[in-house]
This record gives sequence, structure tokens and C-alpha cells, in this order.
Amino acid sequence: MSRFDKWLVWMVAAIATGCSCVGETQELSSYWESHDFRSLKDFDDIDAAEDKFDGYISLLSKVRHETAVENLNAFLDSAALDTVAYMVWASWFEPFLHAKESPYRNDRLFAVWLDRVLEDKVIDDGSMMERLQQIRNVMGLNVAGQPAADVVLTDADGVDFRISDLKGQKTLLMLLDANCPSCLDYLTEELKERKRGNVRLVAILVNGSKSHIGFIRSRLSEDVLEHWTLAWCPGREIEKGMIYDLTLVPSRILLDEHNIVEKSYY
Repeated sequence: MSRFDKWLVWMVAAIATGCSCVGETQELSSYWESHDFRSLKDFDDIDAAEDKFDGYISLLSKVRHETAVENLNAFLDSAALDTVAYMVWASWFEPFLHAKESPYRNDRLFAVWLDRVLEDKVIDDGSMMERLQQIRNVMGLNVAGQPAADVVLTDADGVDFRISDLKGQKTLLMLLDANCPSCLDYLTEELKERKRGNVRLVAILVNGSKSHIGFIRSRLSEDVLEHWTLAWCPGREIEKGMIYDLTLVPSRILLDEHNIVEKSYY
């Protein structure tokens, strides 16, 4: 293929993508014309409302971030006129935009939503607002481009080390719930799916102790264990403090050779 042909293919793909985004933006702008989302009275039942919301989030996840934010703010501005409707929509934004299994997961947009909900104070459920504030507090931890939070860990042989000691090699931190036996399957799955080359693997039991290490060794094969450094936090700083985002575990944090976070994911 000549250089011109490659350029032509790229241009056609770019135009097609642009047209697709324009179409989705137009569809999004007219999506609620047949329903008044400021109230739930326009829906036959709650399932119909959730189905409608599902389609809305699907469109919202396909447009440019700036367009999505603008539409999201307009949505919340109007929804805030009805406390009940606002509560329902707000309770659905989390599973649609933040939940591990969501096909529309978009934490960047979810953070915008959290800031708005916390600022609006329309929700009068104190425990829900407290939980959302906790989620927002940890979303800024260990984001891409920041140094990994440093803490003392103890490995399976009883040797202490710091996360900052891991510099010099790419490292994947797997944060695990020590009391979740099924979570250990992720250590095996990571080896099957891993295509990252020379990456050090460290499994951290965020609420674990020395006794949990023995339990893990009895559950996993040597073929798996030889690839992982098993560790726990003797000072419980990870479990008690705002050091890592533990809203969903197991979770992964990939560090570069300088201990800078490349990405955090579940």
C-alpha cells in the first residue's frame, strides 16, 4: 500500500468516526423528547425507567467527554426539580458508570457526576451521601502519572520492604481481600491473560496477616506461586487509611520502572 493509500484509508476512517459521533450527539440531544425525566410519573414502571436510563448512558458513553459533561449537567439540573426522580437516577449512575461489570464504565465521567451530586445536596439520605463522598475521596488516589503511595509490606518469608523499593522494574500490584478465597483465582487468571513482558507481580492482602499467607500457599499451585510475591501490611495502613482505592477489590495498579502509576483498573 502506497503512502497516499494509507493516508486515504486514515481519512476515510476519521470521517466515519466523526460522522458516527455527530449522529450519536444528535440522538442524545433528542433522547428524552418522549419522556420527562424530571419525574418518574411518565414511566409505566420502574423497569421501564431503568431501560430508558440504560439507553441514555449508552449514548452518553459514546460521545466526546465535553459533550457528555454538558448533557450530564443539563440532565441533573432538570432532575433536581423532583427529589424522588433525582434519587432514583442518582442511584443508577454509580452502577452504570462506575461498577466493575458495567459495559459503560467511565470513571472520568463518574467523577463529574459525583462532584455534581455532592454539590447539589438534593439527596437527603445522609448515609448515601457519606458513601459517595468516600468514593470521591479515593478516586484521586494512585491515578495515572502519580507516584505510588508508599507503605511498608512484609513478604511470605517475613522480610519487610517498601513499595518504593520496587523501583527499577515494572510492577503490577494486585490488591486482594484476605478473607475472600475466590479472589485468589485472580492470581491464576492474571498469569493466563498477562502479556506485559517482564513485569514483577506483587499480591497485597490489604487486610491480611502472616496466617493468610499460609492459607494462600495451600490453595494455589507452585506454578502460580513462583510468579507472585505475596505480601501483607503489618501496620494495616492500607486497610485503615486513605492510601489506595479499595471500593472494589481485587484491583490492580500497574507501576512503571520509576514507581509511577501507569494505570489503575479492576
